Amino acid sequence: MLLAPGMALAQAGIAQPLTDVPGDATRGKAVAVNSDLGNCSICHHIPVPEIPDGANGDIGPPLDGVGSRLTAAELRQRIVNPTTLDPNTLMPAYFATEGLTRVQTKYAGKTILTAQQVEDLIAFLLTLKGN
Repeated sequence: MLLAPGMALAQAGIAQPLTDVPGDATRGKAVAVNSDLGNCSICHHIPVPEIPDGANGDIGPPLDGVGSRLTAAELRQRIVNPTTLDPNTLMPAYFATEGLTRVQTKYAGKTILTAQQVEDLIAFLLTLKGN
């Protein structure tokens, strides 16, 4: 995986934030539920009222309590490029551009999310402390 300058790969995560601006949970929630951005609910159950019952996915693990299970560094790794943890994952790399397979033409050489959107999404996911 190609990391931007200053990004360090931790045990199972990327310890250093991608931006100098802290993530904002409200903006991150908008990224998570937006079908043009994160679209997390297509694969994961997300416990938010913006996603009606039955509209959450069940391909990936539920995100209920993810903020209690994973650190910011671990979440960052899974969002930036989850293939470094599981080469066969179906989850897309939201902030990587090289070494990927099955990339839609419109995303070739581009990231799906900006660095700030990644940090905002992490801030939101860290608020999900329940079950």
